[in-house]
Amino acid sequence: CPNIYSVGLTVQVFGKWIQRLPRFILTIVATGAYIAIAIPGYSHFETVLENFMNFIGYWLAIYTGVAFADHFVFKRSLDAYVISNYDKPKNLAIGIAAVVAFCFGVAGMVTGMSQTWFVGPIALHAGKAPYGGDVGSALGFAFGFTSYLFLRPLELKFIGR
Repeated sequence: CPNIYSVGLTVQVFGKWIQRLPRFILTIVATGAYIAIAIPGYSHFETVLENFMNFIGYWLAIYTGVAFADHFVFKRSLDAYVISNYDKPKNLAIGIAAVVAFCFGVAGMVTGMSQTWFVGPIALHAGKAPYGGDVGSALGFAFGFTSYLFLRPLELKFIGR
């Protein structure tokens, strides 16, 4: 989650067009968004924050699964990263495999999550009823990692990068 200090840098990854905006403008817009989110949630802040933090944990597990699969299985070393390519989009992977693998990770997360407002079917078997056990992060990682192992070779075969 970007904070006020880093939001300007974080948002600039969306493209060159946004890099032309002064960073302080991005910070002001983000502050407005934070305030717009905070005002309606002030009366139940703790619940909203807890749910939000859980989703950050789930997201991080899925992202890590996809990134680990790419690094440890396909790239295999730091030498495989060509730094000069990162400013040339035509040399980079399109990312279809990563996006689809992330979606599979979300499916794993949902089936394994145990929250007060939703309990997935696998979570019910991972602990005592009615809440089961929260295995959403582990399943998100596993589904994302495993599906990327199958999807990345297809992306390389059909797209070539």
